[in-house]
Amino acid sequence: MRHDQFGQRLDQLQQALSRGLAYYTVWKNLRLHDPTKVSWSLEEQNEVLGRFRGFFTPVSLALLDMTLMEFAKVFDKDPKTASLTSLLEAARDDTTLIPHASIGDVDKVSAQLGQSERILTGLKRMRDQQLAHIYVKPVAVGPIRNTEFDKLVEDVKSAFNFLSTAHDGRAVSWEYGLQTTDRHTTEILRLLVEEIKRRQNQHDEEMVRIGLEAIRSQQTHLGRRLDNGEFRSIKQSYGLTDEQMQLVEQQYGASSPGPG
Repeated sequence: MRHDQFGQRLDQLQQALSRGLAYYTVWKNLRLHDPTKVSWSLEEQNEVLGRFRGFFTPVSLALLDMTLMEFAKVFDKDPKTASLTSLLEAARDDTTLIPHASIGDVDKVSAQLGQSERILTGLKRMRDQQLAHIYVKPVAVGPIRNTEFDKLVEDVKSAFNFLSTAHDGRAVSWEYGLQTTDRHTTEILRLLVEEIKRRQNQHDEEMVRIGLEAIRSQQTHLGRRLDNGEFRSIKQSYGLTDEQMQLVEQQYGASSPGPG
């Protein structure tokens, strides 16, 4: 392999890894909750994913599949492919391709990459098990372990940067390119959390209005204030929640649990 061909395949591999990292970044933001990073609770995030599950479920599955597919390319043993495996083997056969490193360095990276390949195989097996069980019992198999995936990601990035630096002295700053992907995914979740809250507040306000109108109408009909039993009857009749009924009572001027 010529020096320029080696560089071209590194560029191709970088593009594949960049896609895989972007897919993984979006997937992690959707499926995991980091209280140090976002202002909403895990329950609120789950509510968003559940409310729009017709979109987020297939998107999450597709993102995971595409992430696994892109990272699988890293370990392709075909010498004609742009993979870490094939490029490391080419560097071992011709050290002029990596003037800034030694054969010993290549062996160390190859050994670490072998462990990473086993992690990927395990993750793919877990993914296949999840897919097999999803139609029977959605919670039958646990989720993909992101700690293992994170280790795989770091090992692959490190191996690529080793080859790139050894070849022409250039290392890739992966994080810079992923900041926009991470920020936009988080922003979409934030907007959806706020929209669900807005809709819930709007619904609560409408139910409180309906409850107040029902109480005032019945009070006018009876010619007196309602007792506790009549308050509970209205709450049940209109399906008011405890929180909505508290708002009704506050606006009505009665103290909880209702007038005596």
